[in-house]
Amino acid sequence: MSRISLISREGAFKRAERIKREYEAIYGIGFELERTFIPLEDAVPTQKELSESKLLVVLEEIKHGYDAPTIAIPYRDKYYIIDGHHRAFALKKLGFERVEAILLKPLGEFLPGIVKTAEKEGLKKLEDIKIVRN
Repeated sequence: MSRISLISREGAFKRAERIKREYEAIYGIGFELERTFIPLEDAVPTQKELSESKLLVVLEEIKHGYDAPTIAIPYRDKYYIIDGHHRAFALKKLGFERVEAILLKPLGEFLPGIVKTAEKEGLKKLEDIKIVRN
């Protein structure tokens, strides 16, 4: 079995910067990054399946202080997760109400592609994610 590696806190901020540059190139508008806490009830997943083995590792690591933030984009009073599905799901399962997030805030109007992805997959809340054995 391969070793499951988790992103570090510093790695999450670097990834957010990279995603910001990619989104600016794709959508042709500027974005700013904002560190905040978002309610897990307003977090919308954009992937329909999570790895059970990785989820178990994340759950255990959170109990020992693992704190890498998720990356999300706000859209119509919801926060669409770009990165950090396992972290958000694990925190919800552990009874947390909020997750630290790096928000990718658009400086103009647009419809994020991940909103379309979530709608197409029927994803509206974290509980819609399916855990798969691997």
